[in-house]
Amino acid sequence: MFAGALFSVLAIAPVPPGTLTVDAYFDDWYEQPVIALDRTVRGSIAGPDDLVGRIQIAQQGEGVFFALQIRDETFQQGTVSNGDGAEIVFKGPAGTARVQVVLNELEGRPAEVRVGGRVLKTAQIASTTRKDGWAVELSVPMSVFPGLRDGEVGLAVTVRDSDHDPTAMEAVLATGPLGADGLPEMPNFRLDAALGVYGLYQSERGSTFAELSSTKGNVAGDENAEEVVVNDTDVVVAGRGLPDGATFLYFTHGWRSGATIQRLDLQELDGRPGKEILVERLEHTPDVDVEILEVYGVHQGLLKRMFAQKLAERFPTRGAEVRSRFKVLPPKGKGPSRFEVTVAKATNITDFDYPPEPPGPRSYQPIPLPWQNAHNLFYGLEVDAWRRPGGR
Repeated sequence: MFAGALFSVLAIAPVPPGTLTVDAYFDDWYEQPVIALDRTVRGSIAGPDDLVGRIQIAQQGEGVFFALQIRDETFQQGTVSNGDGAEIVFKGPAGTARVQVVLNELEGRPAEVRVGGRVLKTAQIASTTRKDGWAVELSVPMSVFPGLRDGEVGLAVTVRDSDHDPTAMEAVLATGPLGADGLPEMPNFRLDAALGVYGLYQSERGSTFAELSSTKGNVAGDENAEEVVVNDTDVVVAGRGLPDGATFLYFTHGWRSGATIQRLDLQELDGRPGKEILVERLEHTPDVDVEILEVYGVHQGLLKRMFAQKLAERFPTRGAEVRSRFKVLPPKGKGPSRFEVTVAKATNITDFDYPPEPPGPRSYQPIPLPWQNAHNLFYGLEVDAWRRPGGR
């Protein structure tokens, strides 16, 4: 697959451990996108075959892997600043980085990875000359690139060409536009552990569900962000690195058909690694509109509904409403948060004309009505659900 230069945002998913080996053999890169080295940022090349680059990038475990296969009419052994060479330039929310690839002799003396002029001992590199150029495969710890996991970042690979005089740089080509500081001008790259996983969920479920809302964040408590999708059937957490090797977890919510999402966000609520999912929906019937808030979380390897509360009912034809408010109370220390649900405010409706809660089981707590409750309700976490003290 050809990705072109890094003008738009290129998203990559981590590959399974053991997929890539740093050995300067490139057969294991066949599934990774190819990025063109097609932007001249300094000097000029002599012709279309003077310098042609094939760049690939991947994430495996805690390393970022790079494969550089370069066609070059004349190879000049390099140093940090002279001869042929390459550099990986990075600009993220937490800082910048420059990783130099010093080509040396490649065969007798392998290439080196340097940061700040010093050999990066935690990197791996393998290199080789070819009849039409040179090739390098390397891995660099993710920690070299500050903020790499935090979203879209700027990442580019540059290649320096010195055909005739090793002390004279003739051209520098890059995979994307660079600023005056030699760093990427714009965000163009992101790691996405959830890339393509929601499609796997749909394939296994055997259906394409109507998506109502989605967001991303760390729900499972691992180092990666997951994709959270709410559709008309399930609440889905999709991503690599979920408990027990799963790629997605889902909970079938059982909502009324036609429900719409008013709120979907992620908050740390239970005091354990990973955020909880807050979903507030609106359900319509001919006589009443109902607002219900639910909290979901990953606990003991499962996605669970941990709290559900009806917050409001509106009766449009009567201009009437009952409405309570949901509050997250701050935890004591590093423990779980508590919830408060206020006694509902009633407008144009009383206990005499308020329709009773339908009979039968329900997944949510009913609205605390003013003619039934004198005080607000409080809920605390008990194992995997928020409950009122004593189970009331």
